Amino acid sequence: MTAAQIAEMASLSQAEMVALAYEEAAGGDVGQALRDAIDDLLALEARFAEAERLVSYGFVRGGSATGRG
Repeated sequence: MTAAQIAEMASLSQAEMVALAYEEAAGGDVGQALRDAIDDLLALEARFAEAERLVSYGFVRGGSATGRG
């Protein structure tokens, strides 16, 4: 990398760097990069939903949700 390329990379926002990484991974095909990013986002949302589903809300062993037991 040249100094100019390094300076340009340093000036990119995080979103621009992510977009550039997707574009490079897709071999310069912007449409494929967008599809890949959407696929990754949907997979991440599914993982998040599953993790959220597994979280316990208020269960206490030997007690009740109202705190009276």
